[in-house]
Amino acid sequence: MYISRLAFVLAALSAASCIDKDVDNTEFYEKYARGFDNRTTVAVNIASEVAGEYYAVYFGNPYDGESLVKQPALTGFTPVSTTLDVPKDVERLYVVAQGEMKSYEVGNLSISAAARPGPQSRAADVNPVSARVMTAVNSIYFPEKTNNVRGDDLFKCTDLVIDRTPSSGDFDEAEIWLTFLGDGGCRHSQLFGKLWFYTYPSSKQDGLTLGDCTFYGVKDGEVVAIPYSEVRAQRSWVFYTREEFSSNIASYKRYKLGVFPKGLNLGFVYIGNSTVSNGGFRFTTPWLNERVQDYTLTYQDDKKTFRIVDRHLANGYICHVTEGDFQGNILGMENRVVTESAKYDGDYNDILCMIESNPRTIAPGEEVEIGNSGNKDPEEIACKTSVGLYLFEDNYPYRGDFDFNDAVVQYEIRDYYQSKNRAKQITVQLMATGSHMSNSFGFRDSKGFQPFLSGLKGYRNVYAAQAFEPVGEPVVQTLYGDVVPCLKNESEYYIYPSSFNTAEYPSVLDIPLSDPDDASWKFEWPQEMQSIDDCYWFLKSASGGSREKDWYKRPKDAALLFGR
Repeated sequence: MYISRLAFVLAALSAASCIDKDVDNTEFYEKYARGFDNRTTVAVNIASEVAGEYYAVYFGNPYDGESLVKQPALTGFTPVSTTLDVPKDVERLYVVAQGEMKSYEVGNLSISAAARPGPQSRAADVNPVSARVMTAVNSIYFPEKTNNVRGDDLFKCTDLVIDRTPSSGDFDEAEIWLTFLGDGGCRHSQLFGKLWFYTYPSSKQDGLTLGDCTFYGVKDGEVVAIPYSEVRAQRSWVFYTREEFSSNIASYKRYKLGVFPKGLNLGFVYIGNSTVSNGGFRFTTPWLNERVQDYTLTYQDDKKTFRIVDRHLANGYICHVTEGDFQGNILGMENRVVTESAKYDGDYNDILCMIESNPRTIAPGEEVEIGNSGNKDPEEIACKTSVGLYLFEDNYPYRGDFDFNDAVVQYEIRDYYQSKNRAKQITVQLMATGSHMSNSFGFRDSKGFQPFLSGLKGYRNVYAAQAFEPVGEPVVQTLYGDVVPCLKNESEYYIYPSSFNTAEYPSVLDIPLSDPDDASWKFEWPQEMQSIDDCYWFLKSASGGSREKDWYKRPKDAALLFGR
């Protein structure tokens, strides 16, 4: 390929100007680097009726049916005003908030969530629920995110215990009301579930059987005791989400469940569209759900694992909530069981209900950490997540061979953008090396170069005959403030995305992975000594025009790529 004399002159000038073998962060180099950027920066402004509403922004539709299967690129609490770097192959942004999902064309987002309409006139009792309580439900306890309950909390029983509490005073019996609140947003996929409740002696919780329980449903508008066979036949439900969401009704239906004596527990049973395990019926009481023999659960957000051996798990949770003038309990149920793998998202909000009682202080038998309730500071949750691959040419300040495999590093950066110290949790893993030099990879922050990987030398995962194996284990560090990726080559030059290579090629390519879990596409880098432009339509499109925004998904010659 012809390289102009100007390009060589600029490269030489760039090297000469780097007295400390670093790169000046000049306006020229910033503009130069932007020409190879594979992301677009958009503004994001989201407000809500009540501050503190949890929201999440995704680069694609996050649902597979009713299951939440993707991780968000941006999360936080309203009000928010920030920016988001969007991969150029992304066409729409999906925003989940207030139990609903909406999509927008890629561009600056300005969203002001409207207040939910007040109750409409209906035959059944309706209950005013404050926006503050709904914000707590959707944002703190049962937000639309994966794995709201983790670890040993999966085994706990949170059935309502009708008994004296330190602040209730003595009483003989308690009145209980149940209000339908909605779900976490899964109704867009037409998942409709049915809910019943049951009572049993508190003394029989451990080892509980169906025969110990009295089941209840609704007939002719009245809450009555029913045989369990009515539940199995899916009749006489208390709430059916298809009915509650019909005609876009915005009221909150409420039933008085009854008056119950001390010494009883109150639990719930739900069925959605899953038929796996126990015919699809899900209980809040762990003992009534089928035992899990031996299963390793992988959490979708951080890929950590939790092994479950010979245990019963709850499929719904009740949490005690005090919010403003409200004191009561919130119920959330999960349609799937953990053994359903990717279909189980663990949000436990497939149906949501509010439980009110007299006395108000009646609470669950056990406490669990649900959703965001264990995070005292919203700064720990508000996060931008970017995932991709850094591809380096290491021959700086001289022109390279443009195969961009001298060092291939996969990264995930979690930017806690609302934190005072601007913390960034960075995970990197070496994927390939194609160099005779010994290089180091890291990030530059306000304190200088922070190394993550060293001794990057040799030819691994760059030849067609090689079988792909990740090189080493992931490395995790937390840095603060602005960070810039860089490669320190054997000549001790620091190579940044702004480092000049030629007028047509950079020294670093940042390939975004808008959906890291997408099994249908993985970026493949060039084999050794194969130019990026021989492998992809890099310099110009197939039609001869300018480079396509998703060029990295359009191989020119797949035979020249390293397959994995």
